Order: sequence, then C-alpha cells, then structure tokens
Amino acid sequence: MRQGNGLYNRGKYDEALSHYQMAEVLVPDATAIHFNLGNALFRLGRYQDAARELELVMIDKKPERRANAMYNTGNVAFKAGQLDPAIKAYAGALAINPNDRQAKQNLEFCLKKKQEQQNKPDSSQKQQQQNQQQQQPKQGMDRNQAERIVQAVENKEKDQQKKQHQAGGKKQVEQDW
Repeated sequence: MRQGNGLYNRGKYDEALSHYQMAEVLVPDATAIHFNLGNALFRLGRYQDAARELELVMIDKKPERRANAMYNTGNVAFKAGQLDPAIKAYAGALAINPNDRQAKQNLEFCLKKKQEQQNKPDSSQKQQQQNQQQQQPKQGMDRNQAERIVQAVENKEKDQQKKQHQAGGKKQVEQDW
C-alpha cells in the first residue's frame, strides 16, 4: 500500500493501481485500499470501476473517510457526465461532513449546471432526459430537495462558525484529492 501511495503521488497511476490490487489480495476488507483503488481508477478515467471501489468504502467506521469517498464518488459521476448521481453524492458528503467547502461548491455547481440544462434543452438533451427518465424513474433528487440540503448545510456551517469563533479555536482543513 505504501509503495502504491508513493507511485500515486508521483502520478504513476497504473503502477499504483497494481500495488493497491496486490494489497487488496492480502487484506480484501480494508476500506483504505478500496479508497485508494477508487482514486487511482478515477485518475485513469475508469469511472465505473472507480465508483464500485468507492462504494465499498461506505462501510468504513471513520466518517471522514466515508465523506471523502462520497465526495470522490461525486467527482466520478460528474466526470462521467451524470449530474443527478453527482448531486446525490455531494449532498451525501455534506450530510456526513457539513464543513466540506469543496463538496458544497461542487454541489452548487452541479445544481447550476442542471438548471441550465433544464432551461435550454436542445434536441439531444431532450432525448437524453427522456432516456434517463425511462431508465431511472424516481432516482436522484429534485432541485428543491437539493436546495434544501444546501441551505441546511449553510445554516449548520454558520452555526459551527459562530461556535468556533466564540470559542476562539481554529480548525485544521484537510484536502480530499
């Protein structure tokens, strides 16, 4: 796993992937390995495989790792051109970690992009929307639900900032990717 991490940090994602796969053989239930596998597969453009690996991280006991996996799942879905699953994943990441500014920004961006698509659908987008509705009825969330989630996260973040400011403490920020 350490060798894979070193290769990943140097941008050698294929080699890192093979090391992570070897580590997975040794410890198949380690969610950290699945998280790293998902990240390497994402970097290689293998979005479906990345999503499957990141899904396995959802059983992790650490909320931080689950939130990061949800955030990365959102990135995978967005890169794959799937706005509804991306919105759902970013909202899930915010539900676990309401202080994740990147997830909030990405959620807002996806909501804006979805609104733009709904306001200006061309013929190919109409066909794509019809196909999605036929294939996946009732999957994802509507705009109002997503906006309520964003508003709730913003309110919770403001409350936490007030508490932190009153306490005079500083909180360390971590980055996902």
